[in-house]
Amino acid sequence: MGAWAVSVAVASTFVSAAIPGAPVAPAISLSASFVLKTIDAQGTDTVSGALSFIPGGEVCVAVKTPTVQEMHLSPRELVIYYPERDLAFVAHFDPSQPPPMLDALAAGIVDPGSTLPGESKLLERKRENGNLVTRWRVVAGGAETGEMRTVESRAGAISLELSEKSGKPQRRFTFGDRIRVGTHSVPRTIVADYFAAGGVQKREEQWSLADVIRPDPRHPAQIGCAHLRPETKIQTLQW
Repeated sequence: MGAWAVSVAVASTFVSAAIPGAPVAPAISLSASFVLKTIDAQGTDTVSGALSFIPGGEVCVAVKTPTVQEMHLSPRELVIYYPERDLAFVAHFDPSQPPPMLDALAAGIVDPGSTLPGESKLLERKRENGNLVTRWRVVAGGAETGEMRTVESRAGAISLELSEKSGKPQRRFTFGDRIRVGTHSVPRTIVADYFAAGGVQKREEQWSLADVIRPDPRHPAQIGCAHLRPETKIQTLQW
């Protein structure tokens, strides 16, 4: 697999199950070019390309460098396609447990509180240095799984952290300057830190977005949507 696909596959190993409260693809219409730098124990990988969020919870990604790849993420299926090899990797999963990649982008767009299970409880809400700070106890299926802490300005979220019950971090997102796209405020830079059990940092993602627009609904973009042919070779990814 190429750099993007490796990042996707590795991402799944850092979280044994989807973390309740982790953001998923927002139901908005948005296109952008991107550069993603991933830093982990294996070194640093950089990929660039373009992506589209499609209403209904779908995401299409076209990776241009270093290896041409296409990715289509829907609520139940992930497809990673290599046009030059006519080879696709396909994974199916429970929509209640989405794969963790792209959550950094989603986290910067949606209302943080809207990502939590309905049983979650607000523990704290205060103003600090002109920003709104909130802290939630994350509860799913009657069981407490940890906490979420967010810092928000009028423009949108500045930071979001999910932690274990012990207080050890699981994911931490930090958002930079923003651009308005329709009714949504979209961060143009994001730093996402991912941690293994016990709070040991395993991976950092650095996202940079450019050319952020709302596509014309009369001419929807089809970039990177992994349109497979009948003769395409398909391999199954275990999620």
